[in-house]
Amino acid sequence: MSIVRTVTSTALVAAALALGVAGCTASASVSRTVSADAFATSVADALEEEVGTRPDVDCGDDAIPVVDGDEVHCDVNTPGYDVVYDSVSTISTESGDEYAVSVVVDEQPKG
Repeated sequence: MSIVRTVTSTALVAAALALGVAGCTASASVSRTVSADAFATSVADALEEEVGTRPDVDCGDDAIPVVDGDEVHCDVNTPGYDVVYDSVSTISTESGDEYAVSVVVDEQPKG
């Protein structure tokens, strides 16, 4: 799964979270959904690749439909800090089961 993201979190992650990030490839199941955990892992993988620190990412509990243009909100947190940021991941579908995600993380923590 190709992943592009912008993330804002404390110190190092704060600067990196406001950047565009290239990510990995992943695939969705035949029903075109991916588990929330798998989606969160893809987001975390791409962010870790970009900033060198693996964030905690929580995209909820429900399976995520892989639909072109859909937006998914996930919480992003740098381990060791009690600061959580909202992120919006926009899904773009490719051929077959492949899809890409563009992630933007808020510059301000959740209130």
